[in-house]
Amino acid sequence: MTQQNTRSVVLQKIREDIEKVQTKAARLRRTNTTMILTSTLASGLSAILAGVTAARGPMVAAGPTGWKLTCGAIAVLSACAGLFSGLHQQLSVTDRLAKVLDCGGKLKALEISLTINYRDPVEVSKDYQVILQEHQQALL
Repeated sequence: MTQQNTRSVVLQKIREDIEKVQTKAARLRRTNTTMILTSTLASGLSAILAGVTAARGPMVAAGPTGWKLTCGAIAVLSACAGLFSGLHQQLSVTDRLAKVLDCGGKLKALEISLTINYRDPVEVSKDYQVILQEHQQALL
């Protein structure tokens, strides 16, 4: 295989993996944003509802039924806030996103070294294998 063919093959594999990483990063960003926003909104809404209820009484109905419904709504919102916050942390969304972005950056650096710097494709292949080993989870 000629050096130009090797360069093309390695470059194609790197670009395929960059696309995988970009897709995974986009998915993790959406998940990260959704979990953080949901947790924050649920927490904020429960605090506002509790504050308004404490100041003015139940907003839904009068008497014990109104208090039960209002307190139930506050409990559900608080539970959602805790659940999404816990899931976000348990699933390590932020850490996984950071690792995927790190992998993507390294792959893009290899792509540049092949296309602009015309680095030896055999050397790039060795570096590519190291990246694959270090970032298996990012590429799955």
